[in-house]
Amino acid sequence: MSRENQIKDIGFVLTKAPIESSLTYRFLSFAQNAIDKNKTIGLFLISDGVWLAKKNQNNKPHKLLNKLLENGAEVTVSKDHLMAAGIEDSDLISGVNVTEQPYVDLVDQVMEKWNKVITI
Repeated sequence: MSRENQIKDIGFVLTKAPIESSLTYRFLSFAQNAIDKNKTIGLFLISDGVWLAKKNQNNKPHKLLNKLLENGAEVTVSKDHLMAAGIEDSDLISGVNVTEQPYVDLVDQVMEKWNKVITI
């Protein structure tokens, strides 16, 4: 079973928090802390959360997202919400998965693939 298809210890759903808010940074720091404790994580970006995955940003949450990806986090972003934000797939940082069925995939992850879920 590939790492992407493994059951994750914790799933994180980022919805409407502004990219540069301290809440977003703390949320992502919690995800990194879980990885540091050998937990596997998934991160799902919907609504305004998709802005975090846009490449070439210079803010702390974006840098932390890159670190999460480097450390094995599975990051998924909603295609519908990308389109609504005017963000193209080519605008995304490397390693982010784009789903064309965000609600189907999110429900699947919450119900079947994540042991715990945290959302903001």
